[in-house]
Amino acid sequence: MDVAALAGRLKALAADLPLPALDTADQCLEAAQAELKEASRESNAEIGLHKLGAARERLDAARVRLTEAATAIDDYLDGIGAGAAATPAAAVPKGAPVKPPPVDPRQWWTDRVNDLCDRTGAADPQQVPPTRLFNDLLKAAGDGNAEAYCKRLRDAGPQAGVKLPGLAWPLVRTLAAEHLGRTPTARDVPGLRDKCADKVRSLVPKAEPDHIGAALASACTLGRKGTDDGGDAARTAAMGPALVAALHRLSKSERRA
Repeated sequence: MDVAALAGRLKALAADLPLPALDTADQCLEAAQAELKEASRESNAEIGLHKLGAARERLDAARVRLTEAATAIDDYLDGIGAGAAATPAAAVPKGAPVKPPPVDPRQWWTDRVNDLCDRTGAADPQQVPPTRLFNDLLKAAGDGNAEAYCKRLRDAGPQAGVKLPGLAWPLVRTLAAEHLGRTPTARDVPGLRDKCADKVRSLVPKAEPDHIGAALASACTLGRKGTDDGGDAARTAAMGPALVAALHRLSKSERRA
């Protein structure tokens, strides 16, 4: 391989280093961290702030390593006389990646909620207080209106949506205790999950049993380590009111019996 071909390969490699993608990811994590800090004011449960912080630290470390790699490539190209100063701008290889646009949190939320609820549709953005959103979702869940449930969650966007677990988890814990006749523990989660799964999945079809169990564990064990659902804010938000409605119906049916 001659020097020109080697230089072209190295420049293409440097252009493929995903520094812009890391910047975009860090912006999204920063936005999520801000929302979770706001949500934490309404809940005593652990909601993943330390994990987001750790993720941002790993991103920073990756950015440092990639920058070091890019610098090493530039230094090598300079050493063989094929650096940026020796290469006209027009000689940049075709097909070099274009910096991706920043992720739109609202569009991500719309797409994720549609996927979770197995529906389609664009969001009609609504500025709605979290408490009102929670009550609207409880009503839709109680009526078994999956379409309205999806639409209200989708339209609310992430700013209000990420606050739903802080409203839902205390009620989930209270209703679980009412059903069990005592304070729920981690051992109770599988049984509660099995009793709630059908109702939850009638509203959120893509909520798998493991996701439902993780959400119940987070609520019933006050978010102890190992009980989170993997950090999917939209999925956690979608399951909260659905779980409250499922446990409420369970308690009502038992009282009637």
